[in-house]
Amino acid sequence: MAALLLALPAAACPGGTVRLVVPVVAGGPMDRLARSLAEQLARASGQPHVVDNRSGGMTIPAWDAVAKAPADGCTLLVASTSGRTVLPWQVNGRLPFDAARDLLPVTPLADVPQLFVAHPGAGIRSLPELVRRAREHPTGIAIAIPTPGAMTHLAAVALQRETGIRLNEIPYRGGAPAALAVRAGEVAVMSADVGAVLPLVRSGELIALATASARRLPQLPEVPTVAEAGFGTLEAANAYALFAPAGLPPALLQRLHERVEAAMRRPETAEPLRGVGMVPRVITPAAFEAELREQERRLEPLARAATQLGQ
Repeated sequence: MAALLLALPAAACPGGTVRLVVPVVAGGPMDRLARSLAEQLARASGQPHVVDNRSGGMTIPAWDAVAKAPADGCTLLVASTSGRTVLPWQVNGRLPFDAARDLLPVTPLADVPQLFVAHPGAGIRSLPELVRRAREHPTGIAIAIPTPGAMTHLAAVALQRETGIRLNEIPYRGGAPAALAVRAGEVAVMSADVGAVLPLVRSGELIALATASARRLPQLPEVPTVAEAGFGTLEAANAYALFAPAGLPPALLQRLHERVEAAMRRPETAEPLRGVGMVPRVITPAAFEAELREQERRLEPLARAATQLGQ
């Protein structure tokens, strides 16, 4: 029996190919993280790992595909933790799966600060200016929402709730197409994962207004937090994380976690993430589950408010 248990993790995914489902289109920071992780896991396990982009539908199709997949290690999910902590409230609980019951939290992969940015041609150079303009022109200013129901959306809702403004929300299928829309001037402002917009801010193609975090970002020390800009203590803590179908055998989970931890410690995986403002982080599945439960408790009032506002 001991020999069998030792052999089980190495024999994970009898089909030979492991699928990492990602709920956004290719090209954004979450997709790049998933592809880097897939490459490292393939190298460590000797099995092919492919990224399966299933965008749209408020990320529901991607979560549902993994929730209903066999618990054999062949299908994994790389997604924002908001799919577990916020999405159920965004759709009033009408989901074809139960994230807490049907998906197993493996580990966070990277913490992702949130950033409000604007197109230079919009004439908005700061968060107070955005708020003033929005009060003068209710729903006249468009804000790109990279993924409806995700933490970027919740940050936009929180800003509107805190300030009393109304913005015209335009949904997109991920951070990359949303950032391109703002870069092109099709949309005035955006609430974004920092990795999706940091290169555009550095090049001057987008203007950083404020960060929805407790502290200023080391990569953008001149950009104030939302609190420093005078609008409460809005903090939108996001993370990209790894999930598996519930019921994954403990031996497979342990081997998977070990391989992921080793992959995220490698400089070729971690350093590019830090370069775009992400913070690589791996914890145990038990600690991750406890963290998610605490986030659910903390975010519930804001998620309820978002639903009531019709966001």
